[in-house]
Amino acid sequence: MPYRRALLLVCPLLLLLQTAGAAEVFDSHPRLFFRDSAWGERSITTATLKERAADPRYRPFMDDLTRRGPQGWALKALVTGDSEAARECIRLLKERKGYGNTTDAGLELMWDAMAFDWLYNNPAFGEDDKQAVIANLARGARRCIEMYDGQGAHIFHTRMYGYPTGAGVAGLALAGHHPEADEFISWAYGKYRNDLFPARQVQDGAVHNSMAYGRKYTMWLVGHFIAAWYTATGENLWRTIREQQGDWAWREALFVIYGEQPDGLMVRYGDNFFRGTERFSFRVVSERAHYYDEPVGAGYLNYLLERHAGGTRNRIGTEMGNEYQVLLYWDAECEGSPREMLPPRELFGPRGAGMAFWRTGWDEDDTFIFFKCGDYFDNHGHFDAGHMEVFRRAPLLIEGGSYAGGTTSDHYRNYFHNSIAHNTILISDPDDPEDAGSQRFYSNQGMHTIGHYRDDARREYGNVTAYAEYDNLTYLAADFTAAYPDGRARRVVRELAWDRERFLVVIDNVALADRELQPRVLWHYTVEPSVGGRSFTVADGGARVVGYVLAPADAVIETVPAFTVADAVYPPRDAENASLGAGRIEVGAGRRADGSYTFVQVLDIADQGAPSAAVKLLGASAGTVEIRLPSGVLTLDGKPGARRHIELK
Repeated sequence: MPYRRALLLVCPLLLLLQTAGAAEVFDSHPRLFFRDSAWGERSITTATLKERAADPRYRPFMDDLTRRGPQGWALKALVTGDSEAARECIRLLKERKGYGNTTDAGLELMWDAMAFDWLYNNPAFGEDDKQAVIANLARGARRCIEMYDGQGAHIFHTRMYGYPTGAGVAGLALAGHHPEADEFISWAYGKYRNDLFPARQVQDGAVHNSMAYGRKYTMWLVGHFIAAWYTATGENLWRTIREQQGDWAWREALFVIYGEQPDGLMVRYGDNFFRGTERFSFRVVSERAHYYDEPVGAGYLNYLLERHAGGTRNRIGTEMGNEYQVLLYWDAECEGSPREMLPPRELFGPRGAGMAFWRTGWDEDDTFIFFKCGDYFDNHGHFDAGHMEVFRRAPLLIEGGSYAGGTTSDHYRNYFHNSIAHNTILISDPDDPEDAGSQRFYSNQGMHTIGHYRDDARREYGNVTAYAEYDNLTYLAADFTAAYPDGRARRVVRELAWDRERFLVVIDNVALADRELQPRVLWHYTVEPSVGGRSFTVADGGARVVGYVLAPADAVIETVPAFTVADAVYPPRDAENASLGAGRIEVGAGRRADGSYTFVQVLDIADQGAPSAAVKLLGASAGTVEIRLPSGVLTLDGKPGARRHIELK
């Protein structure tokens, strides 16, 4: 089989990661995502794609193949012999004027490179046209390399995945056709192996920048680079990641699956502009499900395509422009396995993004709990360490606010981006009406490499310090003391203990650095709650959550109107949308001489009409908490966050 050699001009560390110091690029076309003949594990061939193109089960996707980008026209020409499709692809490629200056620059360059590769052997694609397209691709690759550093390279920003993917895929397509191809290949490979793969490993399958930006760009672009590299060079980075890097690539697919709420929307955190599953989930899961031959992934693809078969906003299970991925990665003959085969609870990146998903099951009427406590990764993340949400039949305890209006709106800057919009703990000076009690504001656009990230102590906001599954209990502890401004807290540890059916115990251990400050525990809701004595109830959609405040003894429950910060209100552009919040509950207590607080709350999550539960605090101190629940007596002994004994009996 013919190959050409592209020298990898990368650092010695990278060379140690390789079995060889060079990549062998397949000399023929097509070479991106599939070849004419099989070459390795899970190979995709042109013949397979032609068979699928003629299969009626793929017809809806063939009909939509050319809706966005030249790559669909190229694939249509290749698998059907359509000469008009070939000519339209050539026209689009030659008319390319530029690639912009955002993540889409890399995306569009990648698609152009794929179209060039797939159309290369078409008789309508003459040498003059090829040279014009080659020049465009090289120009785009150089531009992506310039923008990676010129825009302040940040290894967790979506753009830093778009630019190497665009330049790298362009280089692989241009190998043997342009003198700079080796440089493009080497640069992109070095960025991924040295910095971006380690960044993905830190996040352990999660993304900090919401289920919109994360699915649309970060996870998808990473997967496409790995897949293109495999088909063009034969080096199986999928296997390397699984065997040597904690399997983070497949865990990204799991993160998408776990992140779907029972109502079919993705969990909301960060700058989330789209929560549906009809656009971005398929593009992430399909590639990983195929290359890892994961039955649950295949089953989830079937679920997505069946769920959206009728079409939603002109999408029928995948994003416009990604229809080619259905031909590549969806095997209509494979039933796969249902997601019910997965454990109902999973933790991602305990010392990175720190996100946990807990559920009673995978049906629409099951309880869903989301928790997050990790580093602050900047772009499109929030100051929300310790935040948690509760869903049963409807959102009950939520993140407040909206990304509508963008990052420059008053709503975003004063509310949505900040701790006050989240179900976490505020620490404020009650004598200062301007003090909202937020976790510290921070931004570092200088995380150019994984080394810069590791050396930056200020990005540390919190970690999941303990996680355990017992016979009848799931327990999590998170320490996010570091999230608060200097001089505010000596210790902030949130503990969750769930009987996996109905009762979720939330223990907040707070030790203040200044006893004049006061902590408040927040709960945001979509419908007005009823508050009585030491409990509150939020009911919606046929379910309810009753919050019992068991400690401290002088705890006070107050309600605050939506989007309120001190004496000001910062409504979002779409404030009439009740799902963005109707207000919040604040649980506070009087000042302590030693500045130490132990908040103990029990959330009773059940359908409306379920009888009230009898819960009782048997004891609460810095070293022991004991609570009588209907499911047993919960005992936690030892230091919060590092308990020596946990039991529900």
